[in-house]
Amino acid sequence: MFKLLATTGLRRSELVSLTWEQVDLVSETIRIEGKGKKERILPLHPHLMPLLASYKASLRSYQIYPTEPVFLNKNRKALDPRGLHVIF
Repeated sequence: MFKLLATTGLRRSELVSLTWEQVDLVSETIRIEGKGKKERILPLHPHLMPLLASYKASLRSYQIYPTEPVFLNKNRKALDPRGLHVIF
């Protein structure tokens, strides 16, 4: 999460609302709908690609839906933007 925040400039709310359908591991980009409903395409740093692929593979024991948040809490629910300070 920290590397994704640091290399893309995502806002906390954008990070916690990021879903797998927004992550394109083939084109190495993420699609973000930011403030004002503006969509932007952000390149992923090359160092993030194996990390995201490995993380997604580790979740394969669960059903992964395209609309499911990328980062989940221990109860498999979406993270709360205010709760990120606990992680960091």
